[in-house]
Amino acid sequence: MERISVTQAARQFSDLLNRVFYQGIVVELERGNKAIAQISPVTSESSVKVKDLNRFFNELPLLGDDADDFAKDLADIRKQIPLEKNQWEQN
Repeated sequence: MERISVTQAARQFSDLLNRVFYQGIVVELERGNKAIAQISPVTSESSVKVKDLNRFFNELPLLGDDADDFAKDLADIRKQIPLEKNQWEQN
């Protein structure tokens, strides 16, 4: 991962964005030898369209005979782990 100063990024912003987009690089921006931000390409869109979801799910492999045990294990794990609080929601 490349690391450049905020000043350098500002001076070469257009070039930097082109490199991120076309070359897929990730760049850390630093100020005072400390990373303060990161510029990275946007993740690509999913190749699965909504209209194709039913076919997609039907083509997934079936769970074996242990599917019920797996579901029970997941439920037990969820009971043991407290839910994370959403910092944006008020109580």
